[in-house]
Amino acid sequence: MTSNKIKSDRGISLISLVITIMVMMILANIIIYNVKDDLKLGNLTKMQNDIDILREKVSTYYTQNGKIPATINYTNIEPMKKAGVISEVVDTGDFLVIDLSAIENLTLNNGKDFEKVKADPENADSYTDLYIINETSHNVFYVAGITVNGDTFYTDYTSENIDTVPVNLRYVEGVKIPDGFYYVRGTKEEGIRIKSNDDTQEYEWVQQEEKISEVPNDVEIDASEEEEFITSANAYQGYYKSINNSQEYATRSISNHKVIYLTLENWSPVYDKEGIYKDKNGDTAYIPQGFSVSEIPGEDTINQGLVVKDSNQNEWVWIEVPKSIYTTAETSEDYEKIEKDMQGYASNYRDSNCTDTWHAKEQHGFESSNEYNNWKKNMLKSVYEKGGFYIGRYEVGTATARTSSSAEKATPIIQSDAYPYNYITCEEAQTLAKSLATEGRTSSLMFGIQWDLALKDIETKANKTQSELKANSTIWGNYLNSAFDISRKKVQYATSSSTTMNWTTIDRNYSKVASSDVLLTTGATNRNSALNIYDLAGNVWEWTLEGTNDTSKPCAVRSGSSHDNGNTYPASQRFNDVSSDANYSLGFRCVLY
Repeated sequence: MTSNKIKSDRGISLISLVITIMVMMILANIIIYNVKDDLKLGNLTKMQNDIDILREKVSTYYTQNGKIPATINYTNIEPMKKAGVISEVVDTGDFLVIDLSAIENLTLNNGKDFEKVKADPENADSYTDLYIINETSHNVFYVAGITVNGDTFYTDYTSENIDTVPVNLRYVEGVKIPDGFYYVRGTKEEGIRIKSNDDTQEYEWVQQEEKISEVPNDVEIDASEEEEFITSANAYQGYYKSINNSQEYATRSISNHKVIYLTLENWSPVYDKEGIYKDKNGDTAYIPQGFSVSEIPGEDTINQGLVVKDSNQNEWVWIEVPKSIYTTAETSEDYEKIEKDMQGYASNYRDSNCTDTWHAKEQHGFESSNEYNNWKKNMLKSVYEKGGFYIGRYEVGTATARTSSSAEKATPIIQSDAYPYNYITCEEAQTLAKSLATEGRTSSLMFGIQWDLALKDIETKANKTQSELKANSTIWGNYLNSAFDISRKKVQYATSSSTTMNWTTIDRNYSKVASSDVLLTTGATNRNSALNIYDLAGNVWEWTLEGTNDTSKPCAVRSGSSHDNGNTYPASQRFNDVSSDANYSLGFRCVLY
């Protein structure tokens, strides 16, 4: 009995030992795997920390020196292209090896091959333990990459958010440093000092809080550039003025010296695919393929009215429709709920007598209610998914003035200094609006809800009260009872009572007085704009796709015209009209979605 018990005990001990050893081996493998995984994640974190440090150091260097600390070209970037982290929208320049020796107080985890590249720049592509930078975007990449669970990371973002990476422009307190110059010292208030890269020229920023209508007396500039200077100075709220380097700074005279004014033709690179623009405030907007974003202060942020242009140079403004407004809609195909949520959000600008419904073919040119409703569903789905839509910055215009409804149909444009596209029926306007579609987007007349959403966005962001939008728009519209000055030389005007619509060029400082009826070319004055959208109040009535409950006049036109009073026909106003009407006071505006 004792012998058997001993044998039995020994057998159990051997089995237990084997099981214990197997469990320990499994646990050891798991621990080893986890340690390796932790090491890889640790290496990824170290790389991302390096990039954060380099981004800050390079930005400081760039601000102080007017250039990035990098001169050696690097072209071995195919692995990063395949990973999808190089953007053809913003990473448009060459890639250069960051000169770590040029940056003070720098400690990194990687980048040990830099000294080898510095000694052998012609063979830079053969090294990989390097940090490189794109000369245009200033985005930083680690060439060797860090691999975790089969995925290799080259920077601190992935291909999923490549189009949210902003171009790193060079600003000091929001003031742009011109190309070819570098920042010396100073603030916007006391005067930002800049020098040319060759140290031969020095300028100082002159901040102006109030808009100007003529060149200051102490500014020397060619007469041909006066208008451009005034426009630039007003847009950027200042300009650079040269200083006399031979005098003491405290007693310097800055009279009668040349100036630098920032160009207004600044646009981002063209988006080669749909993308998301992220402005300096962190707000985002959808950008269609083939479009560029304005880089002019006041036009480059969502809360001031983001301006973009398409490949035909037509300009559009982003109307944001926040996702938070959808309290009932859950998917992009909950069309009725989406529309109802939109109507609730813009309820102050709705009219129970007008709805986005189809009544008859002659209303807007749609063959059937199905065609109209499918068009509307496309709009609702797009606005829901993209968080907004684009509205034409200007009323649709033409390069030459129209004088009658029989005039030849010209190419429609959405650009400044165009003649309003008037003498047009509702159906003709919709046909022309469709032709402005580009890059796979839909262009059309505005649905009523889109007009209301635009007013809601203006109310939210442009400091316009509900009263100024829905009761009396005289103060910011072009109406019979409004008065304002115009100093832009390209503007033309016509008295709409004229049967021939003779247009006159404004020479300088034209004053439009109350009780005068003047039709203006597009973008005539900033006074008539809100959120960078011009003439949404007055100038010409604008055809829409909204319908009325008046069967004899089923088309809703919006906003009032130059021969109406702004307290009778404010920006939100509807007017019942017949689709065949075509006269000098009827034009249209487009939306893009």
